[in-house]
Amino acid sequence: MSAGPLPTIREVAQLAGVSVATVSKTLNRTGKVSEGLRERVTVAAQKLGYAPHASARSLRSGATRILGLLVADLANPYFLKLVENIERLSSAAGYSVILCNSAEDPEREERHLGMLLSQRADGAIVIPTRRSWNGRMAALSGLPVPGVLVDRRIEGLDLDSVTTDNLMLGRLAAEHLDGLGHRRVAVIMGSPEHQIARHRLDGFRAGFAARGVTLEERLIQKDNFSEEAGHAAALRLLSFSERPTAIFATNNHLALGLLRAIGEQGISVPEDLSVIAVDELPWAGLVRPGMTVVTQPSEAIAEMAVSTLLERISGGRSSLKNGRDTVSVQLQPALVVRGSTAAIRSRR
Repeated sequence: MSAGPLPTIREVAQLAGVSVATVSKTLNRTGKVSEGLRERVTVAAQKLGYAPHASARSLRSGATRILGLLVADLANPYFLKLVENIERLSSAAGYSVILCNSAEDPEREERHLGMLLSQRADGAIVIPTRRSWNGRMAALSGLPVPGVLVDRRIEGLDLDSVTTDNLMLGRLAAEHLDGLGHRRVAVIMGSPEHQIARHRLDGFRAGFAARGVTLEERLIQKDNFSEEAGHAAALRLLSFSERPTAIFATNNHLALGLLRAIGEQGISVPEDLSVIAVDELPWAGLVRPGMTVVTQPSEAIAEMAVSTLLERISGGRSSLKNGRDTVSVQLQPALVVRGSTAAIRSRR
């Protein structure tokens, strides 16, 4: 059975006994309407199944009330937290969010960015992929709408950004382990070519260097990007005749691989090995002892990213022409101490 024609705004006005202008102001919330008239219009629209046409409305107003959100990897629990908070805050401000998962694939990121622009999104929040694509700098610097980078900055790109102070994140981990007496410490990390991994290692080095401790290079396992890679790196570290007394995993994928290796080797945490990681894991409450972590302020990052983007959209700040007035915010991480780290035992 075929559907009948869609109801029109004129039919809503006739059923409610008001003018077309009153219906428009009521449903689009663009003017003052008495509560009685608002209720009559709402009831009539619901009865007829009428909804304002989004495309027509955007053509009239120049705005779609849509934000694009490009996420590097939805398999990352930390990014999921960011997505949840960004969507919640955007919705509260009256915006819908189109979510795109790039899955660390530069080609997908390029395609998603083009799609969001074709949908006439009012602005975009981008958690960029680790690897770039040909023309990405030009595409992002020339965005026809406001954009904000989150979590990862792109060096040389003048675009608003909200990130974590990753140097401080590494330093907090080092200061905590040093305070417990650990000197033979290991790191499982991604590639030092990537700013976040490099900064976390630099901060970790600096934290120990300030106390006269130099990290042993062979205990720094680099270029690990997955749980499996973290697992393999952990097994290498645990196979050393003089194995480390503590291991720092610089993201939650690597922490999961590390914990799996520890379980397979029958190593007790923290009696035999202290473990510190980055960010809360979804299953952290099921782990005994609880995991000591350095957390990133995901809610504050999302709040700053959304508020910055909406201010740009509303014209509340001056133009970004030639990179002037670019907002670059670094928020501070926090150490959460639980049972996976402990003072080193004298027999070590």
